[in-house]
Amino acid sequence: MKFGHIGIKVLDVEKSIAFYEAVLEAKVIKDYVYPNSRLVFMEVGGTVVELISKPENEERPLGPIEHIAFKIDDLEAQMEKLKALNIDYTPPRVVGSAEIIFIDGPNNERFEFVARVKA
Repeated sequence: MKFGHIGIKVLDVEKSIAFYEAVLEAKVIKDYVYPNSRLVFMEVGGTVVELISKPENEERPLGPIEHIAFKIDDLEAQMEKLKALNIDYTPPRVVGSAEIIFIDGPNNERFEFVARVKA
């Protein structure tokens, strides 16, 4: 068995694509437009995320997936990037051997950025 992708309902597909490209450095790999939906597959750090746009999508509270985490090399650089994009993040905190922050995405998804604590 091999992992396929993560599907995320989006409220505004163009805003979501722009967010994923700017914040997560994602790349569009497939873009399917159907009469009642649009499915955009993006590669994000070795994983595929499917943005699912349908007229009936509504904003929703956090679901069974609490967050999606990305390992990064430099938390300071990531925080500077987020500041430049006017995206709020939680105060950094150390958990074990990692330092982490969280941000909210445009569709009520939650992202974690994880960097190893520098010795």
